[in-house]
Amino acid sequence: MTLSEAGVLVTKLRDTLAQFRDQFELWTPEIPTGAEPAKIAQGIPTSVAAALTMCDGLYMEHSTQLYSSDDLPYRQVSENLVGAVLPDGTKLADASHFFCFGQAAGNPLLVDSRDGSVWRVPDDGVVWYTGCRLEKIAVDVAEFFTDWIASLRFQDLAGLPSAELETSDWYRLLRLSGLAT
Repeated sequence: MTLSEAGVLVTKLRDTLAQFRDQFELWTPEIPTGAEPAKIAQGIPTSVAAALTMCDGLYMEHSTQLYSSDDLPYRQVSENLVGAVLPDGTKLADASHFFCFGQAAGNPLLVDSRDGSVWRVPDDGVVWYTGCRLEKIAVDVAEFFTDWIASLRFQDLAGLPSAELETSDWYRLLRLSGLAT
């Protein structure tokens, strides 16, 4: 899927939120309009910049969000990832290629600027900057949107227990949009 196709999903979610926010008391989600390209700082990975033109940040749950173009420069944490365990069991020696563009369950969401892949620090019950592991979750930002944000996999992304899923405004929005059952 391309980012323009992911943009169709974002528009569907934004329209559904506008239609049902008051009726279903969906107070948490925020899906802003896209940022003007001139507002997006230099040095942001191309796929993240393109996503920002689709929606300038995305607030799904308190601990799960994508940062706005205004927030991104202040949210960079790559130096704290040095020593993180990679999928092959080795430790990350240089984290400068990771760009933090959001958080999931309070842990960083990252884009590898070398290939555009999306990574996360899974919620393993430790404070992420005191020792963590990284896992690749999508080949690019477009796949991340379709497979993790606009689908039932959001539950895993946000670390929501099954008992809390029904009260999640984002999950309720996904259901109203026909993207989750």
